[in-house]
Amino acid sequence: MKGRSLFAKWLTIAEERLRRLYLEHEKYGTDEAPQLDPVEHCMPEAAELQRLAAGGDPLAHLVIEFGLTEQEVDLLVTCLLPDLNPLCGAAFRALSGLAGSRPTTALVLAVHGINVPDAIARGLFREGARLAATGLVAHENHEAAFPDRIPYVPDRVVGFLCGDRAGICGSGLWLHLLPEGQTDPDSDAVRRLTNVLSADAHRTLYLRQGIGGEALPTARAALAATGRVALVLDPDALATADLAHGQLAQSIALESRLLGAGVLVPVPDPDSTAPEEVEALRRVVARLDVESVPLLLYGGQEWATCTWDMPLVTETDVRPEGTPAAGERLSPLAETAVERVHRSAALRAVPVPMQDVRAVARDRAARGLGRLARRVSPQVDWSDLVLPAPVHARLEMLVARVRLRDMVLDGLHLRRGGGRGRGTAALFAGESGTGKTLAAEVVAGELGLDLYIVSLSSVISKYIGETEKNLERIFTAAESLAAVVLFDEADSMFSKRSEVRGANDRHANMQSGYLLQRLESFNGLAVLTTNLRSNIDTAFTRRFDEVVEFDRPGPQVRACLWRTVLGPGTLVDAPLDALARAYDLAGGSIRASVETAAFAAASQNREMTLSDLLDGIESEYRKLGRLFDSFSEIGT
Repeated sequence: MKGRSLFAKWLTIAEERLRRLYLEHEKYGTDEAPQLDPVEHCMPEAAELQRLAAGGDPLAHLVIEFGLTEQEVDLLVTCLLPDLNPLCGAAFRALSGLAGSRPTTALVLAVHGINVPDAIARGLFREGARLAATGLVAHENHEAAFPDRIPYVPDRVVGFLCGDRAGICGSGLWLHLLPEGQTDPDSDAVRRLTNVLSADAHRTLYLRQGIGGEALPTARAALAATGRVALVLDPDALATADLAHGQLAQSIALESRLLGAGVLVPVPDPDSTAPEEVEALRRVVARLDVESVPLLLYGGQEWATCTWDMPLVTETDVRPEGTPAAGERLSPLAETAVERVHRSAALRAVPVPMQDVRAVARDRAARGLGRLARRVSPQVDWSDLVLPAPVHARLEMLVARVRLRDMVLDGLHLRRGGGRGRGTAALFAGESGTGKTLAAEVVAGELGLDLYIVSLSSVISKYIGETEKNLERIFTAAESLAAVVLFDEADSMFSKRSEVRGANDRHANMQSGYLLQRLESFNGLAVLTTNLRSNIDTAFTRRFDEVVEFDRPGPQVRACLWRTVLGPGTLVDAPLDALARAYDLAGGSIRASVETAAFAAASQNREMTLSDLLDGIESEYRKLGRLFDSFSEIGT
């Protein structure tokens, strides 16, 4: 039998033992199958087993991976005889007297000269024993007495022993083999993970990744360095699996051990995942944690902040060197979507452009905001903003802070302690209509970012903890979107903290304290506007990088506003300087006056006149509750 695989040799022995048992049965015609003498085997030495397994011998691999004894190999091979040889199935039917071709436990034991009491004493074929616990052997009728149970080898194990090393359990629905890819095996993350796996291959690890999806390629390279392949679990398919969680975990562990693989499991945020999917994944991971397989969980948040009820794990950061401590944070919905994009690309072995990944993250984060904020795509620039030079300079400095923050903080080694992020916070203070929101839109446009205006009425909740949760959703989504977030009229929420005289005061102060903390850890640009700066708590004011005062415009600024809003070629002969001196209006009111005049003219299909403009000004004065006078120097 030189040159034959260990499995082929053992199969020949099992077939010969069955043939002898069948002949004894035919010779004596007994009602029960006769008992043969115990078989004598000579299991190859450990070094020879290793050589055979390295050469692709499937049975040698099973012996090493599962620690099988000679008797367990005898029973395993005998159970799969009817799947490989119809004559063996016919012999088992004749010996058992049953309609099926699979043998009973007593018959399998008899083939190898083992009586039932000895098998029970040695734990052979018992529930929880090695063959059954690992999934190498299953039973058709668990409720039957031990001798009458019908053991069989699952199709996946049969296929593996016959040379199918690429098969995936569950028809590939929830477990996928990660194909080879291009990853630098000498990178720091790969080396660190390789060392951890080499020291203890069966430790449960958590890999923290960034928006670049570093976990899968790093794990694949580290597993390859330790002689393993990578299997990726699809958590979305677990909830629809037709197996119990224990059976599913056993099936996954079996596939991993057959292929010599590590199991990679994405850990999505529970807030972005259906409850039934969370529970299914939690149960499967809890079972896999006690299996003898490398289990590598991965996600974008720190494990310490995960809200999963999962086993204690060791965290390994696989993000690129130089990633800021706060990193590129993603909202729960964005993180889940980004992970799916990277997983799909890795399984198809195709690269995914980072601009596409960021587009997906922005889209999902925007959906997560829902009614909490309104998205504005900036359509204005500096030319639309008419402000005094000092205010204009402060806004330009705000833009510079955002653009140059990494260069300044890293170049000058300005470390921000206390959990502070690398973001920028600004306070825009001034009366209504002085251009605070417009200025925020211009700044966002200059930075090439979207502006999200927060609806405070939808953020504040009477239920304890809900306001903080809404704020967290806004800040995290803004970081995912790389957007400017604007809290309009923020003094309604962020006013001075009061003396605690009851539960309401305590609740309000907790909200203010949380906002202070979250502003400091924010990594983007946050702008708060207020109509009255004195209402803002000084604890907030000192934490702003820029405080910009938007005063009511003087006559010269108002004249510029009139010309900017009217545009060139409109009411060229109108006395705009006189108009600016006569009527003390903020920029918002000037724009509203022009709109009223334009609609009045359009309704009569004619050009706008100065009279229309004065009517518009009068309308704004009435809104403000002020007395309107038509000054003679303006004319009508």
